[in-house]
Amino acid sequence: MFLLGHSCWSYLFSKATGRRLNVNLPAYLALLSGILPDFDIYFQPYLVHHTYTHSLIVIIPVVLVLTYFFGRLGFAFSIGILSHLLGDFLVGTIPLLYPFYSNSFDVGLNLGIPSLADTALEIGAFGLVLLYAYRNGDYKLVLKPSRESLLLAIPLFALVTLTLLFAGDRSIPLAEFAFSRRALTIITLGHILLSGILALGVLHGFRWYLGNRQSKLKDGVDASSAQPLG
Repeated sequence: MFLLGHSCWSYLFSKATGRRLNVNLPAYLALLSGILPDFDIYFQPYLVHHTYTHSLIVIIPVVLVLTYFFGRLGFAFSIGILSHLLGDFLVGTIPLLYPFYSNSFDVGLNLGIPSLADTALEIGAFGLVLLYAYRNGDYKLVLKPSRESLLLAIPLFALVTLTLLFAGDRSIPLAEFAFSRRALTIITLGHILLSGILALGVLHGFRWYLGNRQSKLKDGVDASSAQPLG
């Protein structure tokens, strides 16, 4: 599954889990959790993509540690991580018990990527995220300045850099590949729209930062001028 689907499904699963547990997982963490297993791309060639970070042997201990230290918030975040494995299981395969069983225990429905099923899963998830964000109020992050809006820069950075690094590592002409098939074109447009929405949120986040900074400077000047002379 592409990063569009991973980030969107993790948002849906982790947010829904957080709601059931009465905790509010921030939007940037909900989006980021589903991308984390692909962070192995940052460490290539020292770490082979789609191996350790896609294995339950590694993921389950991570889930336990996050839940132990961060409680319900950590568990909701972990559900987003696990959704990544589910997505790859549906459209491809995952090395479930790597490194103990490297090639002989890859499991998955292997519906295909790109394929009609994958496109439906990715674009469907994106549409559901837009609806869910409107209902839970997260849409305000891209309309009003706030600290959390600025933090949307984290999943945005991950989306862009992981895509570029993955394409570069495999010598894929990204622009040509992205529009080479109808399914890829649709998914690419979804990536562009999601990135644009996150970028808009980040811009509002910078507005919050600049406004907050100016307010602190003004308060500092007022406090200094209020001090008695001598």
